[in-house]
Amino acid sequence: MKKISLLLILFISIQQVSAQNFRKPYREAKRALKKKDYVTATLKSAESLKAKNNFKKSNDIFEKALSQVNIWGANYIKSLENRAIPYKDYRSVESMKEIFITYTKLDKVQEKLVELSNSLSSKQKKFVSQHTFNYERKRKESENLLAAYNKNAANEFYTEGVDAFNNSKSKYDYREAFRIFENSKSYVNDFKDVNNYLNKSLNLAVLNVSYFPVRNLTNKRSNRNALVDLVNNSTRFFDNYTFANYIEIRNKIQLKSLGMLKDKGKAVLKNIDELVKFKFSRYYAGPTVIKSKEFYSNTKEKKNKDGSVKKWYCEGYKYELTATGYVDLIVEIIDNNGDVLETENINILVEHNDGFFLATKDSDRRAYPLLKKYRTSMPEPFNMSRALKNNFNSYISNVYKRYK
Repeated sequence: MKKISLLLILFISIQQVSAQNFRKPYREAKRALKKKDYVTATLKSAESLKAKNNFKKSNDIFEKALSQVNIWGANYIKSLENRAIPYKDYRSVESMKEIFITYTKLDKVQEKLVELSNSLSSKQKKFVSQHTFNYERKRKESENLLAAYNKNAANEFYTEGVDAFNNSKSKYDYREAFRIFENSKSYVNDFKDVNNYLNKSLNLAVLNVSYFPVRNLTNKRSNRNALVDLVNNSTRFFDNYTFANYIEIRNKIQLKSLGMLKDKGKAVLKNIDELVKFKFSRYYAGPTVIKSKEFYSNTKEKKNKDGSVKKWYCEGYKYELTATGYVDLIVEIIDNNGDVLETENINILVEHNDGFFLATKDSDRRAYPLLKKYRTSMPEPFNMSRALKNNFNSYISNVYKRYK
């Protein structure tokens, strides 16, 4: 009897798995057909029919999708060919790539039809044969054309890059040349000596960057260490930036403003290309304070089947905690001649709020409402200085994007 029960359970499990095998792809095919994605609709309905070839709903979608997929493909490819052929410039590559991808999708549909044919009825096979095409030759032709187009585009950018490199007069010019060579490499990885030019232009494009001692305009000397810590923490970004080499100078020369540079200061700065100047006008990392405190107690009862009643009890205080912090500053990017290249106003506000129930030692969690925050000890004070630092890093990384 046990064996029969086990076999019955196994049979039911297999039936459920089989149902999932054809129902899931059917649902995916149905969604795809609504979006007029005939490739996906054909492939998914074919997958459903392979699992159950007499499933009428899948068969209906399969016939609708298959009757349209080749027509859609032909029309879509023709519109792409009008844009891509003959080759005009690097923008022709995208259309040719899409032609190749479309032929690959259509070819995949045909492969699926061949795979499916053994599990179809004679009527279904006849319908499939009417919509079977060989896309292999067209797919290979588009693949070869795409390779040729990629070489043309790589050569376009390579020629432009060489011209930009030879006419570069500053690190900013070499950076532009580097970007152009990167475009060439994106089409053909090792086109001519593009990698050699990439290395040369990168070496000549990297900026030496440092920053001035922090200007504390907050009128609070106690903020000094916090502000310096914010700035020191942000210099680590330069390790990941392509076009910046951070050079430490702030402890070697104490400069209050660029206009006060003497010859000695200029001599130290001659190898510095850009300086970052932080002018802090406000900084406040407020403590965590109790916004409200309210006594709460509750008893919860549950009546058992035998008539007895089980009770749980809790008591304590409902707390609302809050903390506020802010940082306001101006960041200036300056060249070694004193000219301001970029200015950014940064205003950071952090507001922390926390609400919870602090229960006494003998309280029972089951007496307090579900999904409500329940604690048995006070949380650590909110680390406002760390929150401000994290926000500061987020803002300053956006300023430093110029070095990526």
